[in-house]
Amino acid sequence: MQRCGADLFEVIVTDDGSHDQSEEVVARFAQSVDFSVAFTTHPHNGFQLAKCRNEGVAASRAPYIIFLDGDLICPNDFVAKHLHNRRRQIAMVGDSIWMNQQVSESIGVDEIRQGDFRAWATEEEERRMRWKALRASIYSRLGLPDRPRMKGGNIALWRSDYETINGYDQDFVGWGLEDSDLQRRLYQAGVRFRSSMRWTRTHHMWHARDPSYVAKASGTDNEKLMRANRPTRCANGLNQRHDMKVRYFDGPSAARRAA
Repeated sequence: MQRCGADLFEVIVTDDGSHDQSEEVVARFAQSVDFSVAFTTHPHNGFQLAKCRNEGVAASRAPYIIFLDGDLICPNDFVAKHLHNRRRQIAMVGDSIWMNQQVSESIGVDEIRQGDFRAWATEEEERRMRWKALRASIYSRLGLPDRPRMKGGNIALWRSDYETINGYDQDFVGWGLEDSDLQRRLYQAGVRFRSSMRWTRTHHMWHARDPSYVAKASGTDNEKLMRANRPTRCANGLNQRHDMKVRYFDGPSAARRAA
């Protein structure tokens, strides 16, 4: 659990049109916590990560947004540290320690609550993260348009900056490059980038890749989109959510919202 007041954050779970019990799992979770929880979904039509993230923002109310992928585990001071380090017109970008299949399958709720995350990382991964954090701090000083690189599974930024560019471009369907496009358009809007790797990080659980994965999105329609002239404010973005379904759950979180 996060070490900051329940009134300081909300959780929006976004679903890409799955047909499993995701909504029921989130509903049970909402009954056990004292912060706001919501669930969004839409009809499945390919890998629509950009659309999921826009729907999550649309269902939220917070002035500051943290994007996290569902395959990431974050330390219990993750939100508190982001709130402490937030700065106007700065987007925070992070990275993750990658865990192998054996380690990932050994982690349960109790292990996450204990918070001994460093035991899950190999020395090789620790060195990689230290090196990336050092490079990212240098890139930040240089004010580059695409460094430190934005990875959508671990981003924090102001809602107002996100709304200025109309969020993610939902023309990006299939794996890859929607984050690079977001970063380019944020830079065009005057936002600059800093790394959160010096003061927090997430752990990435192993899983099979999405079938739409292509290394570097090479040869895909998404790559063609990136090569085009990209307007700062996309057309098919945050404002396009006609088939979005949102559910705010009853329980402790609902009681707090109504107070």
